[in-house]
Amino acid sequence: MKARSRVAFFSFANSLALALILGTTYGVSAQSYQSWYPRDITPPSGQQYPCALTALPADLTGIPAGDRQFINHVYSLILKALHAKMVMLSALNGSSGFANAYSVYYAAIAAQRAKIVAEPTPRGLESFKAQVVSAIDNQAMFFNKAQTMRQQGKSFQEVMQVPEGKTASQMLMAAWGEMAKRYPSWSPQVKDSIYHHLCALDLF
Repeated sequence: MKARSRVAFFSFANSLALALILGTTYGVSAQSYQSWYPRDITPPSGQQYPCALTALPADLTGIPAGDRQFINHVYSLILKALHAKMVMLSALNGSSGFANAYSVYYAAIAAQRAKIVAEPTPRGLESFKAQVVSAIDNQAMFFNKAQTMRQQGKSFQEVMQVPEGKTASQMLMAAWGEMAKRYPSWSPQVKDSIYHHLCALDLF
């Protein structure tokens, strides 16, 4: 190897080693996907989160690099879905406008569902995605039945007994179990945020 080539090679190797050291020490990493997660997670006007929801951390510490786009995108969509759910649940607890509220809710939730289904899924996360989609589907069925019952004069307490609501909750609990099993080394901040996204999507 010529002297100039050796110098160039060692310079490149040293630069690569330095980059790896900096990346390990300071958490510097190239994000190879477009983040969908919003900077502002303020709930819809007049609403409050039912649990201590925190924003999804940008670094997703403890989530393997190959899973990060999926987690970022899907939890961005879950956030939108839970906002739609909060507004619809509040409307059910009102005195009128149930059918119109459901129409607005369904349009929003159908869009988020379609994007979740279309999101490329890392191997091993298929079950999690299926459980989230099932939870959304069951909630939509719950709200459809609930808004009809409210129009018929049934009370809010009565409509909360519609069985698809409980089924949706079971699916979200199962989805949480998949997350906890797959990411045993995630940071407390990531774990807490993911848990509360699923918690806030729940009806109960």
